[in-house]
Amino acid sequence: MPTEAACSYIPLMNLSLDVDSFRTRLESFEPESYAFSRAIAFYSAAITLADDPLMTTAMRAGLRRGVAGEQLYEVVLQSYLFLGFPRMLIAADSLNREIPDLELPRPPLEIAADETREWIDRGVELCKEVYDKNYNLLKSRVEGMAPEIFRWMVFEGYGKVLSRPGLEIVDREMAIVACLIMENRPSQLYSHMRGALNVGAHPELLATVVADIGESAGEGHQTAQDILSRLGIG
Repeated sequence: MPTEAACSYIPLMNLSLDVDSFRTRLESFEPESYAFSRAIAFYSAAITLADDPLMTTAMRAGLRRGVAGEQLYEVVLQSYLFLGFPRMLIAADSLNREIPDLELPRPPLEIAADETREWIDRGVELCKEVYDKNYNLLKSRVEGMAPEIFRWMVFEGYGKVLSRPGLEIVDREMAIVACLIMENRPSQLYSHMRGALNVGAHPELLATVVADIGESAGEGHQTAQDILSRLGIG
């Protein structure tokens, strides 16, 4: 969800990804600090690859570090905002096979009027928290391109999904940052790395998540490193 001017052409896929390197990093993942948040981020990064064994390894790493199945589910749900429905569905199927007895609420198909009002209110509030002083710039820029998109961002992205109570916003932002590193999406990555700080993420956590994924993200890692420098994080 970018706030800056459009970047030069970015390929639809990050062809510089090194899956073998990612697998090695995931299998050797032994965090001494921020273990919960970093495990969340690694799981999100694994979802980008739509690789069942990697997602399973990342799930189990998270479960060992106190991440509940319901919280993994929240990472799956929000993934469609950045990765699309196909990869979300692949991740949901993988999670269901790994934790088949996960008890989840089953909301009715119909959406009530008060529910939509709540999504709008929560969405505006959270979007302002993430973007801080850049909220009005974001609103103006996106509405200038397509008014519906800003409405959907607030309603669908921030209201319906990212403000759900099942996962803290800092951890949601770490999951977003991780998948955007893997995808190498510079504009959105900058927005969400800065947004993570705005909602209370410690700079050390942000830098550590970048280091966890490391060069397995290829050009995405360099993009993230450059953004850390722009944000004044050594």
